[in-house]
Amino acid sequence: MKLRDLAIVFFYMFCSISSAQELLRGEVTFVTANNVYVHFDNTSNIAIGDTLDLVKGAENLPCMVVTSKSSISCVCKNINGCRIEKADVVQFNSEAVVPALAAEQPPALLQRDDSITTDKNDRNKERIRGRISGATYSTINSNRGDDHRMMYRFSMNADHIGNSKFSAESYINYRKLFPSNDRSFNYRTSYFNVYNLAVRYEPDSNTTITLGRKINNNASSLGAIDGVQAERFFGPFYAGAIAGFRPDIATFGFNANLFQYGGYLGFQANSDRIRSRTTAGLMQQSNGGATDRRYTYFQHTTTINNNFNIFSSAELDLFNEVNGSSGGARLTNLFVSSRYRFGKKVDLFASFDSRKRIVYYETYRTDVENILEDDQARQGLRARLNIKPIKNVFVGVSVGKRFQSDGQNSSMNYNGFLTFNKMPAIGGRWNFQFNRNLSSYLRSDIASVRYSKSLLNNKLTLNPYFRMLMYRYASRGGSDAVPLTTNQHYYGMDMAYNLSRTLVVSLLGEMSTLKDERNYRVNFSIIKRFDSKNKK
Repeated sequence: MKLRDLAIVFFYMFCSISSAQELLRGEVTFVTANNVYVHFDNTSNIAIGDTLDLVKGAENLPCMVVTSKSSISCVCKNINGCRIEKADVVQFNSEAVVPALAAEQPPALLQRDDSITTDKNDRNKERIRGRISGATYSTINSNRGDDHRMMYRFSMNADHIGNSKFSAESYINYRKLFPSNDRSFNYRTSYFNVYNLAVRYEPDSNTTITLGRKINNNASSLGAIDGVQAERFFGPFYAGAIAGFRPDIATFGFNANLFQYGGYLGFQANSDRIRSRTTAGLMQQSNGGATDRRYTYFQHTTTINNNFNIFSSAELDLFNEVNGSSGGARLTNLFVSSRYRFGKKVDLFASFDSRKRIVYYETYRTDVENILEDDQARQGLRARLNIKPIKNVFVGVSVGKRFQSDGQNSSMNYNGFLTFNKMPAIGGRWNFQFNRNLSSYLRSDIASVRYSKSLLNNKLTLNPYFRMLMYRYASRGGSDAVPLTTNQHYYGMDMAYNLSRTLVVSLLGEMSTLKDERNYRVNFSIIKRFDSKNKK
């Protein structure tokens, strides 16, 4: 080890208790009743079953688990009852540095595992891979009580166990809260959740039968399904059937009252230039035997020459009955997005979404009339431009607008970033980011800078950062009143050390200041990955 590297290591360890792997930042592009869609510059280091954190100010809250993914986007499940909105920032602790724009590709079509290989001898070859992790999250407040949490996660994909036609997958999470003593009310402090636990049987290369809890990639808007799912391909066409139960709305546990069934048809086309997949389905959901929701859904994606991609999805509710009277069809969700790459240096993205509150006519029986009376659609427009003007320099700007269908409650969001990768002399990467959000009652400005440096043959990654937030609230005391302004500063550093290729420990330390407050945050995690393919 060089003396200079050793000095840098001890300097960083002295300045901050910190840590974590290189942070991959993403953004929420679409939210449905059951799923959250997140865009990243690259998802190669993200696995199905990984947990994504929602960044709210200085807090990083574990809120989403990845259920399926493409090369630059993830479909996620909200796991802790978090309030997630379009344009929210999402974070993932990755084991490798992936510069923005460096490997961005249009979303790939979700395909069955057996389509990856065409060798009949390899199709049923066993492969077991997964991840087990433990983490602690501690917040030490100067004016309030301290809070601590522990989180344990286990995920596994066992493909073709014993070279057979059977496979299994799971994602299990246990969370324990240790609240401060000054909280006088009683609430739940222990959570055990099963987000995915299923067995898959493939009698031939065109048929798949799944039993257990699983999200269907061709019906991702349904969320997790407890039951039986079957799918069969007929050349470029495919059909699927679903029968089972929805997870309990409050606990996410099994609920035998929430029976559901349905099916879907689809078509896919793959060639050297064009990849396309279209799915249309119909679902009937009940509660205690009575119809809760009946709707049809549509999902389409097309990629042309790996430069142009368009994705769209929609849900149309067909059951609308209040006090014995039936109404017409109701469009509850509509989302359209498109991305075009002008060569390797310029990338343009635009999207539109319109979403109404989902009505379950039995579950929300006493509130249905009020919900339908104020049946406003929350709509959004978004555009983003990413540019690589010169080598190792990346620039991006985005603009988003959110509003109701009546034009009320609108907000504007502006974001920009500048990244310098492989800095001369000192190496590493600098990232500068600014965000402004405007609404009728608040203007928020967030500016941040982060430096990333790998040492010790890339085994150690250090990321000191600074973030400044300013909230300016609209005055309600007349034209002469002074708006209320709040400023917060965050000083922190995260560090990750690869003990081996499959074992990583991370530590995060942060101090935040707000007026006379000095609050501290310390997170620690250890992650073990395993993959039978890597065994010699």
